[in-house]
Amino acid sequence: MKDDHYREFTQKYSTWGDKLLQHTDVLFSIQNLRRFIPINIQLAPCEICDSGCPFCSVQNRPLKSKLPFEKIKKVLEDFRHLGAKSIEITGGGNPMLYRDGKRDINDIVKYAYYLGYEIGIITNSHNLSRIKQENHDKVSWIRISLIQLDEGVEPTSYYFNNFPLYKLGFSYIIYDKTTKESINRIANLVSMYPKIKFVRLAGDCLIKGNNAETKEKFSSVIDEIDKHSKFFFKEIGYEDAPFDDGCYVGMIRPYIAPNPKGGDYQVYICTSYVLNLKNYDLDYSLCSIDNIIETWEKLNKQFKETGIPYEVRGNGGKKWCNTCKYCYYKNNNRLLHIVATEMPDKNFA
Repeated sequence: MKDDHYREFTQKYSTWGDKLLQHTDVLFSIQNLRRFIPINIQLAPCEICDSGCPFCSVQNRPLKSKLPFEKIKKVLEDFRHLGAKSIEITGGGNPMLYRDGKRDINDIVKYAYYLGYEIGIITNSHNLSRIKQENHDKVSWIRISLIQLDEGVEPTSYYFNNFPLYKLGFSYIIYDKTTKESINRIANLVSMYPKIKFVRLAGDCLIKGNNAETKEKFSSVIDEIDKHSKFFFKEIGYEDAPFDDGCYVGMIRPYIAPNPKGGDYQVYICTSYVLNLKNYDLDYSLCSIDNIIETWEKLNKQFKETGIPYEVRGNGGKKWCNTCKYCYYKNNNRLLHIVATEMPDKNFA
């Protein structure tokens, strides 16, 4: 029964699932118009962070980088023009710490909402007071990484500033210092706020296959303490390698983050590739944020002519297992590959 629960929650609350099937308009466009439309953009507005996660995927990033608010506005406008529906304000660092003069996370939320985006936030903050209550209704969800429970913050210190619990989820990476007591602290927090949506557990993303090994090791512990049926392991198994025959996710879920040396913000293909160097890498950039609309036109033209929207390091858009060590968009890319290359005469919608 627990495996069924994990699979159900993976589909609802993880990019590893098949949520892409909800976007038949995009799939129809890819198949029939030979044109990719961005669905979601992941925006890392700053690299500063107030945690020291030992499993940080970008621990070598340029810590002083932040994207000026006027540039953020232009990025949001350009991707909205291309058809993007939602934004995930994420890291990099902790987006709650974003400041540009008098501008902060609330200004990003308000402008994205004004443009019509659905808005989600990923943070490790134990205090959500930085999101003003007047903006709570503008945010569709917030997912809080619970690493600060391992950094001395007690469950009783978590403060959500009346943010609606039905829009709140937790996540936790199980790593080499995790103990049963670590899991019990999470369970205590859930008991205090049983109306939250979920607690997503995963293994250390820096270790190949660790998600499956972690599930095997900790499942019995989780089953024992999950009194509210909120916990789930992301159902990756041992499949954290790329879909070898193609990568398309950058066209529907691009990642905006800085140049690896700082500043000069780029549009990257995804958030997984950073695990190669624990930093950003210009080889995986689709373009500068100053060239978004023309780049999507160019890449869609290339896709229409060759069936491949982009390539990395001369891989010709194939043999991605030689290009990327890790990938958490394998299912997305497999589905997109089928729609883009194996269903030319069928009407997907």
